Amino acid sequence: MQRPHCEQHPQSPAVARCTRCGGYLCRDCIVEISARAYCATCARAELQNRGTTEAARVVPPAPPLPPQGPPGQAAQPSAGGTPVGARVVATCAFHPGVRAVTRCGNCGALICSGCQRMVGGKRLCERCFYTVYMPGRGQPRGGAPSTWLREAPLRAMTPWKLWPGLAFLPVPFILNGLMTYMMRQGEDISVGAAQLLVSLLLYSSTLAFAFIAVSHYGNAFEETGMHGRNLPASLGLGFVGGSLTFWLAVASGLMSQAMFGGLVEVERWLQGFFDVNVKDVTGIDILIAGIIIVIAAPICEEIFFRGYLYPAMRGRLGLWGAVFLNGFLFSVVHFSVFGLIGRTIAGAIFCLLYEYNDNLWSPITAHAINNFVAFFLPLVAIWGS
Repeated sequence: MQRPHCEQHPQSPAVARCTRCGGYLCRDCIVEISARAYCATCARAELQNRGTTEAARVVPPAPPLPPQGPPGQAAQPSAGGTPVGARVVATCAFHPGVRAVTRCGNCGALICSGCQRMVGGKRLCERCFYTVYMPGRGQPRGGAPSTWLREAPLRAMTPWKLWPGLAFLPVPFILNGLMTYMMRQGEDISVGAAQLLVSLLLYSSTLAFAFIAVSHYGNAFEETGMHGRNLPASLGLGFVGGSLTFWLAVASGLMSQAMFGGLVEVERWLQGFFDVNVKDVTGIDILIAGIIIVIAAPICEEIFFRGYLYPAMRGRLGLWGAVFLNGFLFSVVHFSVFGLIGRTIAGAIFCLLYEYNDNLWSPITAHAINNFVAFFLPLVAIWGS
């Protein structure tokens, strides 16, 4: 794999790009000003523009590459790479324009979330992972570095583990079951209030868990894919994906009713699992339910299932294994036999949107469009009749 080289020192591999001019920089050429990487010329210009004598800190050289072991035996990893603080604005050495989140523990190259690989708790760039720690297990991407951003799989390995998320998944629904049981013992409650209480417990617990789990590795929003890069294209792609998802879900629902027609009683039991004693539905109840279904549910569910669970699955099960397992779990937690196939397909589409675009706003938008049509279309039909 050909790494970009420093423009001032052609013999030295680049580890970052200048924030101002975009030139490739090696470790010896980087000058940091307010946590941004600059070349020496741009650093002087930046300081003149600021009208200050602020001192620039040169990044210390990375530790030397550890010696190779015998052929076919991977070297033992040492201490982990040095994380880059959430405020640092430095670009990945392999994905120009993508924010770096850490340094390779071997060569010191600045790397983004999609580049990092984990070996024994140590963060590595893809080159060191394949050539030093996993020799013979695979090959890093070839071609020009400028093409890697388009060819790179989404977060092929994430620093967080998969099993805590799977172990936590039943917890919000157990809490919800206890809450609905207690509400059934009391007086009638409005539909809007019931939806609000159940959703608040469900989504606050899942969001808190996901953000706490990923915040150890950087900014929680960045780590879960909620950033502003390619935002217009992401929203447009999500709109198309949401429209496709709705019609596929409708077709799958009709197919499921034909396949599982004998499980009507099971479907009723599952649908009534979270039912409570409610009063007559009012316009306020419909508004509250609409806000939860169209806005809150897509954001919270996508952060947990696609932003947190999917990247961990992706690194351990591969693309298609992660896509279908994630979609299946997403469908199971909706407690519907007839919707099992449709929601599995929907979850798989949301994963592919995130995989393709590396921006969580794509599946969030698709999820919101699907829920909006599914929620309001029956209301329009009832109103018209």
